Amino acid sequence: MEKGFLNSFAKVMSVGGWTTCFFAVLTLMLCLSGNESAQATTGVGPYEVPQVVDINDDPNIVETYLVADEADVDIGNGVQARNVLTFKSCAKFHLCDDVVGTIPGPEFRLKVGDTVIVHFKNKLKKEVTGIHWHGVELNNASDGTPLTQEQVKQGDKFDYKFTVTRPGIFWYHPHHHSSTNQVFQGLYGSLIVTETLDTNLQGTVLPSAAQTKTIVLSDITVCKAPGTNDTATYDTSALPHVSGAWAGTWAGKTPKVLCEEFPVDEEGNLRSAFKAGQVPNIMTGPPVGEGQTVLTNGVNVGARAGTPENPGDLETGARTLDVTAGQGLRLQVINSSATRYMRLHLTGSVNGIVKQIDLVRIGGQGGLIDQARLEGDIAGPGFKFNYKQGQILIPPGSRADVVAAIPGDASGVLTLWTEDFQRAGGLNSFAWIPTVPVMHLKVTDQGGTYTIVNGTPLRPSTDLVKELLPLQGSLLAQGLGSPITFTNVGAQLGVNGIQGDHDHSTLPASARFAQIGDTLELTVTNETGAHHPFHLHGFSIQPVSLSKDGSVYPYSYREFVDEVDIPSRHTLTFRVRLDDRPNFYNAKGKLLASPTPTGGGLGRWLFHCHILFHATLGMISELDVVAAPTP
Repeated sequence: MEKGFLNSFAKVMSVGGWTTCFFAVLTLMLCLSGNESAQATTGVGPYEVPQVVDINDDPNIVETYLVADEADVDIGNGVQARNVLTFKSCAKFHLCDDVVGTIPGPEFRLKVGDTVIVHFKNKLKKEVTGIHWHGVELNNASDGTPLTQEQVKQGDKFDYKFTVTRPGIFWYHPHHHSSTNQVFQGLYGSLIVTETLDTNLQGTVLPSAAQTKTIVLSDITVCKAPGTNDTATYDTSALPHVSGAWAGTWAGKTPKVLCEEFPVDEEGNLRSAFKAGQVPNIMTGPPVGEGQTVLTNGVNVGARAGTPENPGDLETGARTLDVTAGQGLRLQVINSSATRYMRLHLTGSVNGIVKQIDLVRIGGQGGLIDQARLEGDIAGPGFKFNYKQGQILIPPGSRADVVAAIPGDASGVLTLWTEDFQRAGGLNSFAWIPTVPVMHLKVTDQGGTYTIVNGTPLRPSTDLVKELLPLQGSLLAQGLGSPITFTNVGAQLGVNGIQGDHDHSTLPASARFAQIGDTLELTVTNETGAHHPFHLHGFSIQPVSLSKDGSVYPYSYREFVDEVDIPSRHTLTFRVRLDDRPNFYNAKGKLLASPTPTGGGLGRWLFHCHILFHATLGMISELDVVAAPTP
């Protein structure tokens, strides 16, 4: 029985028996019938994402079989990526044998309070893997890290079960020492949780469901035949840069190095050269750098001549999405890249003049915020974010819910670009990656008048996001205290000067301990010369301020997030309430027939920099949440 289709806020389908394959094929056909100018041979296309197959008739449960497998995927512009890592969703494991995996994997579209049951199987060749449900406040045994479960070996299975309690844009991906490679090679997918308020605002304050798009951004390098790989990752003579001129050298490893001169296996050991179409591993130590091609929902949307300020012609075959002048467009954006910061900038012709069309943030990691916000630097003195107001910066692993009001006098093709971000100090303050498109919007007819501006109310005063107070408790004495610090001594990344191990089994010296039920105010200081996105597993945090040398940026709004980008030499102050939740597992990691009402918040939870190879190289530790003492 049908339960909804693309970009609805309901489940995709509930299927059973012989009808499974029929409805799966029908859904894919419907996904492919949109208004894009072309389609990929696998996946759905750059402006749609595949949806999970839900086999459970309960409207409050999403249950699926999810398989990690290898597949050949057309990423656009005639490039066939071979043996990339993908997820695929089916009604039974054996039905996945005839299904091609996609980049990104199928989306979980949920509502607050839904329970998720995922029967997972690893069909990757030789590699272990698992699933971390990034940002979800779930029970510890479902967190998908080496601290919470045995990683799933080739051919083995694991059942994940959890309840989503907070709205927001989340995603899922592997989380162990070689997960840097696996994410780079395509193993990720989106998970979006909505609330009643969000649904009620659609079509009025917010764009409708039909005008809402999931956009999963990533980057990738695809090898050519040995002997023909590029000796430079980017053509610096032809591609624009946000600084206006290339003044440095890209710091990452070139395709020639990754694919044939220094190819490594999933463990970082030397191997034979990669064949044409294969995606290399990037566990080669610093500097890793970014991929050669930026993907939007697994597809390169095609180039555009010129710059955001002076855009030229589209590349032949570039992928466009039809929009009407005067409509609203909502983009729920996930940055699933291993390293790259996505700095998004929408421009195009408005009344015959090229202008920036503001991206207005309405939420992201924790559902809708109280009021719509224009982010970026404002005129005059103040805290500098190093990107212009009306643009959006999304660090690796982070997400943003943004709305663009397409002007009524817009015409032609509007382009959403990703630009380099000045995230370090000194001469190498940029990563030296070019400005490239991630979305092309073809303006068609006039479609009314939609507006949203800085300060547009989203939540009524009776439903504002509340500040986490009163504070209660502190970090326990058996671990290190506050502040947490991100450190870099020589080439050694660490937490409080201690190099972590992504797959550690024994407690690291940098671990912290806290008691379930407490509300803490903690700090993280970035002592290095570059930005680092801080990510805490298992619990949503509420940022209070960013500060440096007496200059303070107070968060004037309340929001729940799981990741915050911390600039060089800055300190993040945040609050976190260590809420308990039901536990679905026994001590051996097997699902219980009935969950226990408490205990799911107890356990070992990672925190780390979400530039993935930084975590692998040591910028990682854990918060151990323990039970309150018995009175």
